[in-house]
Amino acid sequence: MIKRVITSFLAILFVVTIIPDKLNAIENDLPDCVVLTHCVREDFKVRDIENAFLKATKIVSETARTKIVEKTDYYIHAEAKTKWRRYTDDFLLKAIPEKGLIQVRSESRVGVGDNGVNQKRVDDFAYRLMTERDITN
Repeated sequence: MIKRVITSFLAILFVVTIIPDKLNAIENDLPDCVVLTHCVREDFKVRDIENAFLKATKIVSETARTKIVEKTDYYIHAEAKTKWRRYTDDFLLKAIPEKGLIQVRSESRVGVGDNGVNQKRVDDFAYRLMTERDITN
């Protein structure tokens, strides 16, 4: 009996799909990560928020295995497929003009670990955001 309960609990941990609260993310800051082993959230201070968000949109749209599924003037929700096993991860971006921030959040939908995939995705995005030429140039 105990073995069955433990097996069921572990199955739920590895199968449950977590989709971010999009409405809350659109109106406020992106949600903090709850399970740190498969989620990364970072803030990037930028000087020109409009240009930075245009650049962020271009970066996301050009990223392999990534598809923008929702976009507003200051929010992007993209789905990124992992290279291995093709799991779907949620990649969220939010521009917050009053703070001069671009917030980024990448989270796996399945499991409790991600082998560093979400951190690598956010690091790659940050590198490209800070080094690639501005769109207006």
